[in-house]
Amino acid sequence: MSVKTKVGFAAAAVGLAAASVFGAGSANAASLHAAIAFSDEAWIYDYSVNEPSARAAEDVALANCDEADCHIWAAWSDGCGVIVGAEDGSVGVGTGATRAEAENEAYHSLAEVSPTALLATTGSANLVGTEVIDVICTANAG
Repeated sequence: MSVKTKVGFAAAAVGLAAASVFGAGSANAASLHAAIAFSDEAWIYDYSVNEPSARAAEDVALANCDEADCHIWAAWSDGCGVIVGAEDGSVGVGTGATRAEAENEAYHSLAEVSPTALLATTGSANLVGTEVIDVICTANAG
């Protein structure tokens, strides 16, 4: 599955580095893998989902992103990945076995680079100018 997406706001590169979260779930023969690739220059991301291996998920996400500087932003198995953003342009990404776990991790990573997003980690996302940008879950996510 491919949905090349232009992220509609600016953020510091430090936010991307601090927001990277890798791995969720266990890797076994029945696992489904996913990855998010991101281009710092073009400010776009794309992803793969339901791939048979971690390597395949990363390769497909990078191919879908289709920019020379695309790199893996997050990768996981048997769960979800969530991208969140703040009004100040910061972004965060998180992974987890469920959407709720991934969203919580994404808001925590966002709070590391955006102090105004700190309240989002306590469930007050609407009050602090944060939003979920995308949710990507494998078919067997909890």
